[in-house]
Amino acid sequence: MAESSASEEQDALVERLYNHLSTSEFDNNSRKFMPEGVLDCIIKRKSILEAMDIENPNAADDRLVKFILENATKIFATSVSIKLKLLQRAMLLFKENNIHDGKLPFDDTPDSILASLEPSVGRHRQKKIWTPSTIHNFCSDQWKFLTPVFSTDSKTDIDKYDLPISTIIPFIEKHADFDKGSFGKVSKYEIHPNHIKDPLRPGVPCPTIVAVKEILPGDNEDREKVTTHWESEIKALERMNELDQDHIVRFITAFRRCRKDGKDHYLMFEWADGNLRNLWEKTPQPTLSASLVKSAIQQLFGLAEALSAAHYLKNPGASYRHGDLKPANILRFDDGSVIGRLKIGDWGEAKEHNIVTEFRFNNTTAAYATWRYAAPEIQTGVNPRFLNQSKKRRSRLYDIWAMGCITLEFMIWLLYGLEGLTKFNREFPDDSPFYQISDESGERIARVHSAAIWWMKHMAAEPICHIDTALGRLLELVRDGLLVVKLPRRTGSNLRMGSESSNLAMGSNLAICSEQLPVTNASTQSASEGINNDSDGLALQSFAGSPKAPVPSIPLINITPAESGRIPVEPKPEPPGPARLLAMDFKGRLEEIILHENDDESYWFTDEPRSIPLADPNSSYIHNSETSQSMWLSGPMSVGQAASESLMTPKEERLDDEWEFHVDNEFATNVFSTFKESEPFHVPEGRASSHLCSQCRIIRDGLWRPGFNITYDTLTLKGRSASKGCDLCSLLWRTCERHGGTGNQTVKFDRFGSLLKMNGDSLPVLSIFRSPNLETRAADNIQVGFAELPEAGKSTHLQVIRQWLNNCDNKHKHSTCQPANQGNNTKSERSRRLPTRLIDVGAIGDGKVRLRQTIDGDTCEWIALSHQWGPEPHFSTNCENLSNHMAGMEFETLPATFKDAVTVTRSLGLRYLWIDSICIIQGKGGDFNQEAKRMEEVYSGAYCVLAASRAANHYSGFLQVRKARDFVALSRENEAPFYICEMIDDFKTHVLDDALNVRGWVMQEHALARRTVFFTEHQTYWECGEGVRCETMTKMNNNLAAFLGDPNFPQILIDAPQGERILRYQKLYQTYSRLGLSNAYDRPMAIDGLQRRLLRTMNANGGFGVIDEGETRGLLRRSLLWRRGSDMETKSLSRIKFPTDRVISAVPSWSWMAYTGGIDYLKLDFGGFEWEHIGSPWSRSSDSVSRTEDRGPSMALIAEARGYEYDPKAALEHKGLLFFDIPGGSEQPQTMCVVLGIEKGIKLLRDKMHYLIIVKPTKALDRDGKKIYERVGAGCLPGKCIAPSVFKVAIH
Repeated sequence: MAESSASEEQDALVERLYNHLSTSEFDNNSRKFMPEGVLDCIIKRKSILEAMDIENPNAADDRLVKFILENATKIFATSVSIKLKLLQRAMLLFKENNIHDGKLPFDDTPDSILASLEPSVGRHRQKKIWTPSTIHNFCSDQWKFLTPVFSTDSKTDIDKYDLPISTIIPFIEKHADFDKGSFGKVSKYEIHPNHIKDPLRPGVPCPTIVAVKEILPGDNEDREKVTTHWESEIKALERMNELDQDHIVRFITAFRRCRKDGKDHYLMFEWADGNLRNLWEKTPQPTLSASLVKSAIQQLFGLAEALSAAHYLKNPGASYRHGDLKPANILRFDDGSVIGRLKIGDWGEAKEHNIVTEFRFNNTTAAYATWRYAAPEIQTGVNPRFLNQSKKRRSRLYDIWAMGCITLEFMIWLLYGLEGLTKFNREFPDDSPFYQISDESGERIARVHSAAIWWMKHMAAEPICHIDTALGRLLELVRDGLLVVKLPRRTGSNLRMGSESSNLAMGSNLAICSEQLPVTNASTQSASEGINNDSDGLALQSFAGSPKAPVPSIPLINITPAESGRIPVEPKPEPPGPARLLAMDFKGRLEEIILHENDDESYWFTDEPRSIPLADPNSSYIHNSETSQSMWLSGPMSVGQAASESLMTPKEERLDDEWEFHVDNEFATNVFSTFKESEPFHVPEGRASSHLCSQCRIIRDGLWRPGFNITYDTLTLKGRSASKGCDLCSLLWRTCERHGGTGNQTVKFDRFGSLLKMNGDSLPVLSIFRSPNLETRAADNIQVGFAELPEAGKSTHLQVIRQWLNNCDNKHKHSTCQPANQGNNTKSERSRRLPTRLIDVGAIGDGKVRLRQTIDGDTCEWIALSHQWGPEPHFSTNCENLSNHMAGMEFETLPATFKDAVTVTRSLGLRYLWIDSICIIQGKGGDFNQEAKRMEEVYSGAYCVLAASRAANHYSGFLQVRKARDFVALSRENEAPFYICEMIDDFKTHVLDDALNVRGWVMQEHALARRTVFFTEHQTYWECGEGVRCETMTKMNNNLAAFLGDPNFPQILIDAPQGERILRYQKLYQTYSRLGLSNAYDRPMAIDGLQRRLLRTMNANGGFGVIDEGETRGLLRRSLLWRRGSDMETKSLSRIKFPTDRVISAVPSWSWMAYTGGIDYLKLDFGGFEWEHIGSPWSRSSDSVSRTEDRGPSMALIAEARGYEYDPKAALEHKGLLFFDIPGGSEQPQTMCVVLGIEKGIKLLRDKMHYLIIVKPTKALDRDGKKIYERVGAGCLPGKCIAPSVFKVAIH
């Protein structure tokens, strides 16, 4: 065939290919792609031979054609589409080098695989096939034939759905974008029918209209969190698909597009026609009928059935909690009826547990989702069943409460339309929840919201809601089974306890409202609350007064407590009344309503509702038109009262104490590159394990899959470990032993980024690290780091510290990590006041160090050491040895802790070191009183601080051998290793809770330091304004720890709302009050530097742990309302005797600094109190007083005292509670009370709670001959217990 003829045939094939292309409209970009399956209809034997100009094919040609048809159709089509010359020769080279479609895509780079596909040079010069332009054209056109096919047939494969940015997504039409939600935006697309399949549902047409959700970062969220959320949601969605429930939204697939600067994350679902909220809005006045009521209840039953399936998975005790049920997450699919088919969607906050709530010890880690539909236990907590068990746990019953809220709103819409629903919602200001919280004697008590009760009472009086009607029974179900504060004994579990623990109770703090709706038949009871007094503890029962419902086919399984070491606690008495239903009971009750024996039309619909309820006359909702603020109060607002405190809403009345772990491979890779460039550095690497069982090979091969998790039978894991047949099983079993997982029937490990968590706990138990050489599509989510740490004090270890400092010096130049002026000036230009004395450490190898006195004009950098003194003897400077220390101290004679500090200082290239015991003259004639006032300058001005966390005293040292780390190295075929390691990144335990940080002086040193290196027995940590870095290379952050870690403490408070300020300073003082001091009289001085900064930042006066903002009133009174700590119930606070020669020689009794022992603060809701007048030392002074050492008559509080009556037994009935600084103080004679705050509200004054301090007269008199009073306690009493008559007192 002539060349022109071959070219014509190739052009014709190009035209045929083009005519069959479809257009992708994804992301507003129009790009052509070949639909799946079409290429096979175009590329045939004949077309291949014609395009390659082969007229009479021989056996070799036949083999080439077969290779193309079976292995290289896309390569051939791409080559044709770019009109590649020498096509036959090119295809032969693909075949000879075994390059097939599976190797696509090819990179458009100079060293592309295509560039190597040239014929070998023979006697005749060969024409080049692949020029740079040809390679570029091929790499551009190949994407037309690489469009993915999405499927639900298996777990999402990250290698298949991690798509390069050039991938063409097969969405042929974009219908609309919708508003962004909390985690992303949703778009409506039409997908090409050839590119979607659902083999899990054979015979069911696959939808082509789909919802595509792009996960986007929040305002303060990085892309790493987006990846974690995406993977978690995939895991939940795939699990929901497995349930195959008609009322759970069908998940199709997930994919990401990989860009150079990150990845875009997407999820794909079946398309819904709206949500339940949309239905209510689009149908403002539904036409009430029997069919509409029946349809609504049937859809609620479907939702309950789906929820029950999620709550009770096949594995005993395993469950999924949705965690964010609300009308917007109940999606509606149009089926021709008014209601449509309702399905539960948005499982982004779903949480899986393999251990029931009552046995879980740690906090629930899921976010608090939508506040409006949140259950009360997120504020009251769940009462612990065992000693040291967290109250902050949430069970599946959280979803049941939300369904109660949704069902009540659904009923209001049915009866009163959108107008009624809008009016109902207006009675809940600022989208407040369906419950109310009150503080009764220090405990948070929840009740169903009065507005909800009022509306349910009104609805119960409607004929259509008579108890013998379907809606009446539904209303009863909401009232007695769903919107119920009391939790069942076993929370959401359907498992039986053994008899040895059957009498233990669970539940949240609650109160049962005395007002109940009218019920004409015997009250129903949750099956979960049918309790027999037999040895099995609990048993399901049918409902009283109604036909037996079909029993759900969920087995009851006898189990014993998870671990024998768990110590049960005495249960709190349970109030009477029903408990919240389980999902299986919720489903059963709805089924009863649907299958009721009286199924005529009057059962479903009797009469139109009469009228929308009037406002609840007892409602305490107030709208302030002047301030445009809606506030829930317990009574009317007085004139001038409006918001003297800029406070947080109740949902924000907490400080986030969760640790976040981040992957930072840019920094880690830079560190490891310095090791490669320099010979002395040794990077330890483990050898990949060859001993793995079949289950652990799943981890090795599938760990990178989004949402990866694996569950082991605990006994099997133990057996494999004992037999040493599997290295990874042995590591996992040791992990169970370390973290209390040996007593559970199963143990589940979930991957979150570069971490593995166990049994749903909040903190990780294993870390995953990789070699810098490991390259997989998921590698950027796995931390490059050390599995085995380098030797302490050696070159590699010290190089890591140098890299921390260099990184901070270079990248944080303009942050508060640098001492004053450091960011903009050279070292010689820095003008910071130096410490009075510094140790000149000389250079590496010098035999002596010298104490040097600084003078005005000196400039230098210094490092400060934070350490424990420990028991005597101490190495210190005194008047006798001062001259010797100035002359020089032999390096070898220094105690080990100080030698190590010198070693690190020298290795970092600095010359000066500050150590308190050497640089401050100790003992008689010393200058401690003067130098103690300069601690703020010493630590905040230091280049960095070395914290000898592991050193118990001067002689311990901190560069010793660290504890060996447990890890296993794994490697997939032809890949560099990765490591599963014991989790040792624990800054809280290793640093914040370690022996050094429980010392009083050290808190100030920690907070004032701008950058600190902590040396622990596990590893070395770095802390600066950007968070915490671990020697392993992990990066960590914690909102609460960031307060003390703030380089410019307490800068966090500058823009913080007042509520957060209060919580932070209270937490600071509570923590400090529990720290140890060698000399108790140092209590006010050891935190003086922090207090000064705190007062400056808050623009307040104060001292002795008390803060006075003046006219706002609340801050002073809150800081005075401290009490003996909850951990000191049987202990007394002891008054400190202050030596007269100290900087602070007297502290007033109203300050907790006058005592030893831990303190807490009385819990007062924000915005809920009228503050009483009290004269503080600062309000009376013309000059601002803000120093702790100020003392004398001016430091008295002037207040009005009253008599009171107090019966400790009445506290059990929520009639007040007093905390005396010395237990038994209620018997102290002559005690009076000073009221600081009175509860707001419509109650009579005698019933309102008064918050107060208790005082008593001393034997001393003031200069006018009047009695001097002292504080002896604090607490709260109702007004009826307090005498009306007052008299002024001075409290010293």
